[in-house]
Amino acid sequence: MHAMQYHVKLPSDYNMEIIRDRVRLNGYKTDGFKNLIIKAYLISQTTTNCITNTYSPLYLWRSSEGMTEFIFNGFYDNVISSFGWQNINIGVIYSMNITDSVKHSLYALEEYIDIFPTLSLKEIEIKKLFRIFDNAVAEIIIYNPDKWKFVKYSFIENLPKSLNPNIKIYDVLYISQ
Repeated sequence: MHAMQYHVKLPSDYNMEIIRDRVRLNGYKTDGFKNLIIKAYLISQTTTNCITNTYSPLYLWRSSEGMTEFIFNGFYDNVISSFGWQNINIGVIYSMNITDSVKHSLYALEEYIDIFPTLSLKEIEIKKLFRIFDNAVAEIIIYNPDKWKFVKYSFIENLPKSLNPNIKIYDVLYISQ
């Protein structure tokens, strides 16, 4: 299983309602897309735990076939024509627990952990490296051996009272399945 995400950085004074409207009008178009597990339409705003406005959709794929079709058969062209050329971050899904309630999540929390050189990767207790949120309706851990990083996305309905400043908060606009 594969994951991909691109980050469209927008000016700090950008009206994020434009992105919200775009997702309201078009989000359903990826429902049922070939090999798509979920597409989470995510935004971050300068008013939250973030210094820039971003539109950062997260895709989880059952296989590379659907991802390749999305990127090279014209669907990604909509992103290029709207926002210009974007680098796509690719990862491998390490673990995934998604409940039906993911559609009701309001926030996605993103936490990165570096993988440092070691004599054995077998000894790393990956799930214990991340914060656990009791109210998570979905948790996905992705790794990228090219960058030697793990990232965990926790989808939740309510924000906890306190968060580590290294955890990025996204608003979930829509979950496509």
